[in-house]
Formats: sequence, C-alpha cells, structure tokens
Amino acid sequence: MAGESRKRKVGLLYDERMCKHDTPDGDDHPECPNRIKAIWEMLQRTGLAQRCVVLGGSKAEDKHLQLVHTKEHVNLVKSLSTKKKDSRRNKIASKLDSIYLNGGSSEAAYLAAGSVVEVAEKVAEGELDCGFAIVRPPGHHAEADEAMGFCLFNNVAVAASYLLNQRPDLGVKKILIVDWDVHHGNGTQKMFWKDPRVLVFSVHRHDGGSFYPTGDDGDYDKVGEGAGEGFNINVPWEQGRRCGDEDYIAVWDHILIPVTKEFNPDLIFLSAGFDAAIGDPRGGCFVTPYGYSVMLKKVCVVFSVLIGLAWFFSPELLQYVISQLMEFAQGKIVMALEGGYNLGSVAKSSLACVQVLLEEKQIQDSFEEYPYESTCRVIEAVRKRLCAYWPSLADELPWEAKTPSSPVKHLSLFVHFLHCLLNFASAQTSLFKTSSICLSAEAKLTILSIRYKKQAESLRASLEVALEEKAALQTKVVELQGEKLRLQDKYAAEAKEAAEQLTQVSSELREAKIDLDFQRELFKKAGEEKKLLEGRVLKLEAELQQEASDKLRLRISRDRYAAEVKEAAEHLAKVRSELRDVQIDLNLHRKLPKKAKKVM
Repeated sequence: MAGESRKRKVGLLYDERMCKHDTPDGDDHPECPNRIKAIWEMLQRTGLAQRCVVLGGSKAEDKHLQLVHTKEHVNLVKSLSTKKKDSRRNKIASKLDSIYLNGGSSEAAYLAAGSVVEVAEKVAEGELDCGFAIVRPPGHHAEADEAMGFCLFNNVAVAASYLLNQRPDLGVKKILIVDWDVHHGNGTQKMFWKDPRVLVFSVHRHDGGSFYPTGDDGDYDKVGEGAGEGFNINVPWEQGRRCGDEDYIAVWDHILIPVTKEFNPDLIFLSAGFDAAIGDPRGGCFVTPYGYSVMLKKVCVVFSVLIGLAWFFSPELLQYVISQLMEFAQGKIVMALEGGYNLGSVAKSSLACVQVLLEEKQIQDSFEEYPYESTCRVIEAVRKRLCAYWPSLADELPWEAKTPSSPVKHLSLFVHFLHCLLNFASAQTSLFKTSSICLSAEAKLTILSIRYKKQAESLRASLEVALEEKAALQTKVVELQGEKLRLQDKYAAEAKEAAEQLTQVSSELREAKIDLDFQRELFKKAGEEKKLLEGRVLKLEAELQQEASDKLRLRISRDRYAAEVKEAAEHLAKVRSELRDVQIDLNLHRKLPKKAKKVM
C-alpha cells in the first residue's frame, strides 16, 4: 500500500459528555445523542477507530467563543447549566428558532466548540495530518447573537477564527470552509461575510428560499461584501429533493475544485452534515456513502485534465486517478459533524470519509454519472456570477450530455449494443480531444447501456438499504409491541390501583360532604345566633348611649344646681349680713328712746 511508507495520523475526537444535551422530557428528536453514538460504534466495530489517534473533548474558552459570538450570547449559553428548573430553560428555548435545552446543553455546546478548536490546532501544528471531530450540538446555523437550527455555538467558525486571530504563529493565513450539509450554513456565511482570509463554500437545498433556513441568504447571488466580496460561494439546489452523487460531484468538478486551486488554502474545514444522505428524514436527497468519500477525496486533490472525463469513467477508475494527484493544503483537513439524522446513513457516510482520511480503499457503491438539468443550470449561474473573482470559472462548459436520455427510449436497444463494449476499447485512441469528448453514436449508446446497469445497481443498493431499514423497523416494531404489552400490564395494574384509590377517595368525599352539610347547618345556626347577638348588642349600645346621655344631662343639671345653690348661699350670706346691720341699727334705735327718757 502506498501509504505504508508514512502512515497518516488521523485524529478522531469523541466525548460521551456531549450526549447529555437532550430534550428536557426525553422526547424523540432528530438531533439526538444516538447520532454521535452510531458513528462512534461504527468506527469501533470496523476497526478504523483503532487506527486513528483518539482524542477526548475539551471545553472552549469564552474569549475564543467571543471571536465570533457576542458576549451576551456566550453568557446566555453558559447560564443554561445554572437554571434550576427546566421551565426557565424551556422559556428561553421557546423564544429561539428550532432549539431545545436541558441541564446538559451548556456543557455539550462548550465541548463541541472546544473540541473542533482542539482538532484544528493539532492539525495546524502538524501533530495530526487531519481529523474528524464527532461533535454535537451542530454549529453552522448559529449566528453571532442567536442560537438556531439545533445549533448553539458555531463550532467551525470559532475554530477558524481562533487559528487566524489567536495563533498566527501556526502560519494559517487562508482557510477554506466547505459546507456540504443539506441546509445552508447561514451562521458561518455571516461571520466571514467581509473576510477575504476565509473562503466559505456551501452546497445546499434552497428550493426558492422555502427550505430551512428560509430566505435568500443561501442564494448564489450572495458572494460577500467589501474585502470579502467573491469569497462566499453558494450552490443552491432548486430541486434538491432528488439530487444525488452525480449532482454533488459535478459541483465539485466545475466550481469547488477550480476555485480551491486558485485560492490555495493553508487548511480546510469541512462542515460535514450528512443529512443529504439516502434515507435522511429531513434532507430528502440521495447522496451515498461512496459519494461523500469521493467529495472528500476531491477536496484533497488538484484536478487538471480530468474535469471533462469525470462524466464517463467509473467511480473506481476516477478514484484510482485522483489518488495520484497532488493534495491541497498538504492534506490539512478538519471535519466537524453538522447535521445528519438517519443513524444508518450518518454512520456509513462517516465511515467512508474516515477511510479516505486514512487513504484506505473507499466504499464501493455505484451511482448514475449524469447530473440533473437543473443542476447544470445552477452550476452555470454560479460560475457566471463568480467568474469575475475566479478566472477559472470563466470558461464555458461543454454540456453535451448534461441530462440522461429517457431509459424507456433506449431500453429496447440495450441488448443490441452490448457488443459495442468490446469494440469501444479498441477505439479509445481517438475518443477524446482536449477537454471535449467526441464519441461515436455506437460508443455513446454503449456508455448509456453501462449507465443503465449502474442505475440498476444503484437502485439495488438503495433497495438493500431500504430492506435493511425495513428489517430494523420490523425489529423495532416487535420491540415496541413487547413494550406496549409491558406498558399495558403496567398501566392495567396502575389503573386498578387508581380505581381503588378513586373508590376510597369517593368514600372520603361522601363523608366529607356529610361533614360539610353538618358544618353548614352549624354555620347557619351560628349565623342566626350571631344576628340575635348583634341585635342585642345594638340594643345594649342604644341603652348605653341613652344612659350616657342621661348621665350627661344629670351632670349638667347637677352643675347648674350647684351653681344656683352657691349663688343662693352667697345671696343668703349677703342677706344675713344685711340683717345683722339692720339688727344693729334696730338695737341702736331701741337704745335711743331709753337714753332720751333718762335725760328727761
């Protein structure tokens, strides 16, 4: 094996503490702890984890989070662990867009952001060649001052800003962020909107602005502003529900790879959401694990003359050729988990990507090699909008066979042209001219026959996945039925106990009612007695008032009589005094005649 001369150091970061972030009541939710558990179990079961450098999580520092988030937002997330009651957290979550919170949300958010920073730092220092941070909650929707879309902190944006602003000694001056999550990374776009050091590339479902997050932020016309103009690239699917491997690979070939070659980044971040995978309940797309592995491999290499050939060769041959080419950013790639809600798909897709990081053989899966016509239109629109900033996008693409012909039309010719397969090999020398492909009609039909076979293989693989999921669902149904019976027995016993308690409560209520009626009678009698007493009290009060009035009159009369008596006494004393004077005068007059007689 070519890689045996120097074994690549691939880091895997997983920390069980991030599973503490869950719905407050334990209700089912697509962004659940089992997402990262399924990935980790798959990597361990296949032995890939043992061939990697396994890391534990570390919490982010507030100063690093505040490189892209406001202080108020960081403090809000930090405070979640101190809320005593879930009702307080639920109130906060109700004001946010698609967010749930519990007692473990704050710790998990700090671990997710800090873990991506840790992996990025080790890759930039050269301790690791590349790494995959298996983290949750995801991050690319989180904006500077708001949590949304299951995301609390923007993990990749925090790590990228940390390398650029806090660790200039590591020599990372240009960063490419590739976001292949089925949802547009609105938060990441806004955080580097004016920064020419970061090229943000996002391919996502847009559906005219109706797919989450709704609005026109994910449109291809949004290219950045100021110094960052031209450094934001959006590839919006307009019919994303049916897009698959061939559509994503076409975008890689005709937009991402040429621009990456011009930009020449020092380090690459992958916002690796796997919700565009087959079977994901939210994405609705059809990307296979092999498709993810090819996209990851294409990010790592420089395309030269193979852009036109990617439409006609098998994935196996394309894999062999691209593995020989020079790598971008010296292979310094940091993957961070974003979305992905089908546990089987997210585990298999992660496994395929880790195999590419280890430079092992990719998962062998077939897919149709034609993109949809709507995909071609989007690619052309994006190239036209961005060619002023990236000259490699200015060339017109030869869309000679950009949509497959109807299978019904050619199915009857399938057997007839099988013999062309052998003739095709001997006619290869004149098959291609520079970047244009000139095939004879017979060879083209031969290729069509091969492609229909590949379509059948792809459908067969999809059917196998569906059958596996059906079997898993059937097992789950059996488990749920058993759980249902157990719960029925449990609830029957509880219902019986509840009925007995209800009977007892009813009896107690009847007794209480009798007591209540008795108390009501007593209360009625007490009311009547109260009225009688109140009447008596009023009568007594009237009598008291009358008595007080009488006493007052008596007191007034007494005072008046006392004054009259005093006045009479004084008058009597005066009369007596006058009588004494009169008596004296009388006595004197009585003596005068006696004296007169004596004189005479």
